[in-house]
Amino acid sequence: MFPATPSSDNDDHDDPAAFWFARMNAGAPPGLADEAGYRAWLQADPANIEAYRQCQVAWRELGLDAATPQVMALRSRAMGGDRGMSRRRALFGLTGGALAAGLAGVWFMSAPSPARALISTRAGQRLTAPLPDGSEVTLAPLTRLRLDYGDARRRVVLEAGQAWFSVLPDADRPFTVLAGQQAVMTGGSRFQVTLSGETPHVVVEEGALAVAPRRAPDRIVARLTSGQMTTDGGGRVGVADVETATAWRLGRIVVRDRPLREVVAAFNRYSSDRLVLSDGKAGDVRISGSFRYDGSKEFGQALAAGFGLSVARQKDGAWRISASDGTATLR
Repeated sequence: MFPATPSSDNDDHDDPAAFWFARMNAGAPPGLADEAGYRAWLQADPANIEAYRQCQVAWRELGLDAATPQVMALRSRAMGGDRGMSRRRALFGLTGGALAAGLAGVWFMSAPSPARALISTRAGQRLTAPLPDGSEVTLAPLTRLRLDYGDARRRVVLEAGQAWFSVLPDADRPFTVLAGQQAVMTGGSRFQVTLSGETPHVVVEEGALAVAPRRAPDRIVARLTSGQMTTDGGGRVGVADVETATAWRLGRIVVRDRPLREVVAAFNRYSSDRLVLSDGKAGDVRISGSFRYDGSKEFGQALAAGFGLSVARQKDGAWRISASDGTATLR
């Protein structure tokens, strides 16, 4: 893993935006030093936020071919800290200046300004992005988040999926997430919002926030603090298992004694691979563990070895799971 600051032994020190983009989106969890260094770099100069966005533009443009062996090899070199290659060249296969100039604005989906940006992720992709006020969001796979910032407001609309926010305090402009039929409001905190249908599920890692109907934001229906979550769409508050709820940020699914059908549904939501249950008996099996959602074969091995199930790869690439006839298998 490469260090927490750009190094002068390659040209990362001339292109810190590409360095930090690689570090924060490498798949492996960033350490405390990395997160502190990243946020300090973002806050040091407003131009750093724009430079980081240009890296997002470039990577999204490569997304259609991101699974090819050539791109994966480049990505591997970038994430591994190849001493002879700059982070931007390794990530994009191009030098930075012409690339940024040619793609500027694509990430904003032709929006008139960064304050109106649309950020989205595909299956198996998660993305960490700075917000216009210096706050930060991490999107889970298959998520759409629309920004709506103004002089007197900090607002985002979660149109689909799941997002984790680290919101900087601003006494004059509360931060609001509109999700389904509700509004989640905070002065500054770290929290997660998951949208399922019209009902968002909220988990607070640190700080405090309030939940209200979207059309009546002054009518607070719940107040949450660190370690709490909504349990029925906002009106009732319970104790949150924050580690389990936010494990996707580290590329993992953590489950504690849940039926396999729920685990498969979660895996399919996050992963670019697909799991299929072939019978109800397999779906009833209770599962506990921590699994990477970008490793379908490893997950299949765990099911076969630890839970006595049969797992077979189908011609269409899906992994079919069935109750074993007495001999656990992985094919």
